[in-house]
Amino acid sequence: MNQETIDAFCRLNELLDIVRKECPWDRVQTMESLRYLTIEETYELSEAILGIKANDCEKANSEMKKELGDIFMHLLFYSKIAKKKVASPRQMC
Repeated sequence: MNQETIDAFCRLNELLDIVRKECPWDRVQTMESLRYLTIEETYELSEAILGIKANDCEKANSEMKKELGDIFMHLLFYSKIAKKKVASPRQMC
């Protein structure tokens, strides 16, 4: 992993910390409330993948990157919710 990628991840992580503190909508989100949005993002990724079959590879690759980024952000968001919700992974069950 190169330094540019690490820096981008750190910026995303910091940004999510900020919005979790300052944005009323983000602050009240739970794993359950984000679930339908994550499902929607997964369907959007699926559509981008199907776009490759349609021989529009450049657009499909661009869309795939966007949707994978959205899903990655959701994963990080879930981890932040879990970190706040419990002190240890054993308490999640």
